[in-house]
Amino acid sequence: MAIQVDRPAAATGIEFSTSPVLDLVNAMYFTALAETQEGVDEWPKRTRAGMDRALRAELDLLFTFPRSEPGIMGALNDTLFFHREAWSDVDALLDFVRTLPADGTPDPREPGIQGLALYALRWPGHNEPYVLQTGTSMRSALADALDAGPPEIDCASSPDSHCDPATALALFDDPESLRARILQLIRRFYDEHYRPDETRRQASMRRSAEAHETDRSRDARDVARIVQGRNSSCLETVCTGDYKTHVFVPSLDVGVYNSCIDYAALHALYYACEPRYRGVAEDDEAVARLALVYRALADEQRLRVLRLLRDGELYAQEIVERTGLHQSVVSRHLSFMKAVGLVNARRQNNMKFYSLNRDAGEDLRQAVELLLPGAMASAR
Repeated sequence: MAIQVDRPAAATGIEFSTSPVLDLVNAMYFTALAETQEGVDEWPKRTRAGMDRALRAELDLLFTFPRSEPGIMGALNDTLFFHREAWSDVDALLDFVRTLPADGTPDPREPGIQGLALYALRWPGHNEPYVLQTGTSMRSALADALDAGPPEIDCASSPDSHCDPATALALFDDPESLRARILQLIRRFYDEHYRPDETRRQASMRRSAEAHETDRSRDARDVARIVQGRNSSCLETVCTGDYKTHVFVPSLDVGVYNSCIDYAALHALYYACEPRYRGVAEDDEAVARLALVYRALADEQRLRVLRLLRDGELYAQEIVERTGLHQSVVSRHLSFMKAVGLVNARRQNNMKFYSLNRDAGEDLRQAVELLLPGAMASAR
């Protein structure tokens, strides 16, 4: 059953939407991340653990091809926000993929199979897709990008070794084979893992979206703070474009993370569906969140990064150089610490700068009070 809250956008260009297709592709993404990204919610972790090995390998491949996550399937996810004809159900999504041209452009508004791969080649820190030079074929552009990409790109750290350049080029050169693999992955993941839980998931997300309908009259930055549960939002730190449309989509899979689509005049945000709409006790959810904060602190490498940030803001490459850690390791640690609220991030001149979140101390104090209420009371 397809359930969708998709009303005309308010005057501010804000809408809350749910769609089984958006949720399906987002669930696939976090299932692909479940082994490598801490703080992902329970459903993706359980689903990944129970998946057929071959299906899991295909999931990892298509969420890393052509160079690293979120891959061509992540590019498809972004593209869907410009093609709502694919939102209604899985068959509409499959029909959409079947009708894409083999080539296409890297613009998500005019996509194709090879175009999705080019869109996935966006340089780190840039919102726009890889730009083709006049007279350059898409395949040669991909070859150049894979051969001479910036150091932030690290295929070797991807969950699946098929991310190597030779395999990527071979897949890119056979878009019909790639299309078939995308279709098969969507069909199998939906039938074997998503469909049995679809009704519950959609009902939970619909309750969240409907509860936020009154927020559509607010400023988009205020709405983002509300749904992210933070004093500042991605719209004030990383996603700072001149957006005409904001789409907020509740998700049961993002855990402590927020997943953004940031392209041209559109900003879309997958936010964590509130516990009360998922049938989870809010006290239990709060305890689980605090446990993640302490998990983030229980790592020597992350503590080294936090000590560096204690002295002031740094951009990611500075942290790599000062710690001697691999870029992908630093990126993973920063992502987790940002998600649990220990660090803040902002974008400037296509670079991400990180700083300590001074408000995180309140979360730590709450955890101590939870464990030692008597001691804290006497101390006061």
